[in-house]
Amino acid sequence: MVLVDCGVGCHYRLSDAGLLTELDAVLITHDHMDHFLGLPELLFQAYMESRTKPLPIYAPRIIEDATRIVAPSLYKGIGYTFEFRALQPGLTLTLGSMHVEAYRACHNTANDPYAFKVSFPDISLGFSGDTLEPCRSLLAGLKGVDLMVHEATCSEEYKDPCNHYGHSTTHQALEAGLEVEAGIILLNHVDERFNPRIKEDAETMSGQLGVKAITPEDGYTYRYS
Repeated sequence: MVLVDCGVGCHYRLSDAGLLTELDAVLITHDHMDHFLGLPELLFQAYMESRTKPLPIYAPRIIEDATRIVAPSLYKGIGYTFEFRALQPGLTLTLGSMHVEAYRACHNTANDPYAFKVSFPDISLGFSGDTLEPCRSLLAGLKGVDLMVHEATCSEEYKDPCNHYGHSTTHQALEAGLEVEAGIILLNHVDERFNPRIKEDAETMSGQLGVKAITPEDGYTYRYS
């Protein structure tokens, strides 16, 4: 089981689900706080819940530096080992039956942004991270995924400022899913101020484009069959 990004409060959700001791790896897409600031809390809470197996963390190099600054006590003897491993485009890793590939995302306000393809024997998933579409390096890598998790920060009304900061609109996210031929597109990273009609827009646009889109609520679980 892998966790992609770890915002503040993420450890509460995983703890409630009994998953903190079961994680096989953590993947961090980039160095913006909403994507990694919950990581120190997660590492400590896993220790409090008696985690024993090692936890690899694949992230841009700056994430380890930030973690050392805000939580130096984590490096002084908690009950399991964790190790930061630097990402780079083209990185691949295998964790049991899970295969992960890292691709460069197109998020111009981040120092080192990534997207991921996570494959199991029966399903493949793409994670866009924060990115501006069309992002060719990302789209080429995620071609043919069964489910694509793609950010949809803004509506078309706010397309210009959204794109300026390296984010995608709902329509751009759905077009990306269509281009990679994803079976299902799951829209996330929605800003309620700049994309207040996400459900209505996604329903209309997905019908126009001929794709299947889901706009999940917090705590949503999707079961693939």
